Amino acid sequence: MNLSNITLPAWLKGLGAALLAVVICAGINTYGERQFALGQQAERAVWLDRENTELASANARIIKLEENARATERAHAQSMAAASAQYQESLQHEKATKDRVIADLRAGALRLRFPAANTAGERADGDTTAALGPSAAGCDGGAGGELSLAVAEFFVGLASEADEVVHQLAACQAVVIADRQGQGEP
Repeated sequence: MNLSNITLPAWLKGLGAALLAVVICAGINTYGERQFALGQQAERAVWLDRENTELASANARIIKLEENARATERAHAQSMAAASAQYQESLQHEKATKDRVIADLRAGALRLRFPAANTAGERADGDTTAALGPSAAGCDGGAGGELSLAVAEFFVGLASEADEVVHQLAACQAVVIADRQGQGEP
């Protein structure tokens, strides 16, 4: 049988042509969808790579900033500890000095004296006028007096308390300076 002599009805030829067109369209559509999916995958890979790079960079920056913050906190804590240690040391030194002076007072190695009261030739501003007649004219000053042991100890204690306040103020200033340095202020 010879196939070249077979004639197909027109509706069958039309159906075959339509089927061929549908198959070609379906193939083109499938090919296009596959190419679109490949493009999406490629774009997603580029996007993920960019995002991962930025994320790694941000994480490295976060780690560096956290390390800097911890170093700043350590330095601040050290300066606060140093200020506290200096304050405690100055208080101990002040108390030792007070105890030593009181011990010297009690042993008689140290005496506290007060100046003589105003004499007739001395004015309130401390200036002495020349005395009439032969005399020392107050040049050597008055004899003055010695404080009792209890009064001397009281004054030494009072002076020591004042010095402790000075040390406390210096410690407060050191804390304020350390706080300002810890906050990045000059």
